[in-house]
Amino acid sequence: MEYSAGMVSCLFWFNETLNTIPYYLDKTSVSDMRKIAVEQNLYQVRAQDRCRRITGVVYKRLDTLTPELIAELRDSDINTAHIIHLISIMKSDLLFFEFMNLCFKKTIQLGKKNLEDADIKNFFDEKIAQSEEVAQFSESAIYKLKQTYVKFLIEAGLVENAQTKKILIPYIDYRLQDTLKQSGYGTYLSTLTGIDYE
Repeated sequence: MEYSAGMVSCLFWFNETLNTIPYYLDKTSVSDMRKIAVEQNLYQVRAQDRCRRITGVVYKRLDTLTPELIAELRDSDINTAHIIHLISIMKSDLLFFEFMNLCFKKTIQLGKKNLEDADIKNFFDEKIAQSEEVAQFSESAIYKLKQTYVKFLIEAGLVENAQTKKILIPYIDYRLQDTLKQSGYGTYLSTLTGIDYE
């Protein structure tokens, strides 16, 4: 997977994902789903291009989950569903996963209470130095990515607000922990909790 700045045009799209799951489980193709989403205004957006974009991103995220996790996402309480949804985003976007693993997880493991702007800046500075792809991102793209990543953490319930960025370590039910570990998602579980399960 390559690094991408595509997330600057994405939102968390949690409700959109829940609305899409029945079609996804019915094996509706992405192209057919785009037509359905536009015709039914499934995502409540005005622009048809935006509607098609949401469909593609949601399908990409759902593709990263096992059928069992998709069922959990659909049927669980909202906190659990948010965690699974965030994992699907991590699995579908390499740069966001590395941000979570190298910045968010590290902050927890160091015992810090807040995700600091300096830590976020350091993560991107290191990526710019390490990757030609990231080095080609515009300053505005980097700025928007920083904002988007924090917004996602707030919506997932892992950060309190954009000002203090106080970290809220998620409670993950032991059954979901077992499901994640058995399905090969232990790395993502560790990233969210700061605990190494290996």
